[in-house]
Amino acid sequence: MNIRFIFLILLVSSCGGGGSSAILVPPEEPPSSPYQAYVCENYDGPMENIIWIDDFMDLVYTNNWTAIIGNGAEYGIPGWGNNESQYYTESPNNSNIINGCLRITPLNDSINGFNYTSAKLVTENKVDFTHPGKITVRFRSPQGVGMWPAIWMMPSESIYGGWPASGEIDLVEIRGNNMQEILSTIHFGSDPSNHKFLGGSHTLAQSENLNELFHELSFIWEENYMKFVLNEQHIVFEINSSQIGFDENYPFNEVFYLIMNVAVGGNFVGNYIDNNDLCSVDDIINCPDSKRFLIDWIKYETL
Repeated sequence: MNIRFIFLILLVSSCGGGGSSAILVPPEEPPSSPYQAYVCENYDGPMENIIWIDDFMDLVYTNNWTAIIGNGAEYGIPGWGNNESQYYTESPNNSNIINGCLRITPLNDSINGFNYTSAKLVTENKVDFTHPGKITVRFRSPQGVGMWPAIWMMPSESIYGGWPASGEIDLVEIRGNNMQEILSTIHFGSDPSNHKFLGGSHTLAQSENLNELFHELSFIWEENYMKFVLNEQHIVFEINSSQIGFDENYPFNEVFYLIMNVAVGGNFVGNYIDNNDLCSVDDIINCPDSKRFLIDWIKYETL
């Protein structure tokens, strides 16, 4: 089994989440294709400080992840509050594991009145994270106008109230038409009308772009302090609670869960989608990895 629990284990989340969700089912073995999927690495780094790791070497990943279904209307936020155009599914067309890679694939695919499908996977009620600790994700981004891959975190309990009062932590956000820039951001504020966010970005050389190479984003998390580091050398964003004014509460010392998804369209990417940049569900067997979000492994360790 690819999931290794070393010592501290999961904090139990009491947040039910609401809305529609489904447990992922293992995908069937894909049919033969002239296209060869990338083979991801099995994590072989130091293990002594590891709390939890998922390196996606098994086809079954329901112990840690749940697939969210819908377009956000089920949660009272159609378009997920960002004017997104995709409908999330639990289909192996949109999320599966092949060759040790978790692959999230946005598609030209009609369903329930929507023209695009994708996947959103969460650890809510299964695996929780808190400080002090370090979360590192090894990933490769899809490229395409309108794609919005993200790795982020939401609070397991809304201790300070609904979004954004209890915080949001965006480890990785990428615009699919810019394979050189990565962004990390935190969101907070007493209510949606008082939404605030702070973050940073890093621009890579063209030869190091996010679509052709795997990269590692590390989130270093301490009490009242957060740092986001790319490839162990580039600080994307760094902040402590004393640098910014919080109305009453600093929400980032609590327990959070992980989310991975690829949105299609939305405010962040400018609401323009190039259909030619997405694979078609009718020809998914030949969909190249350059149009998929590849996750090699995720680890959570002590500092």
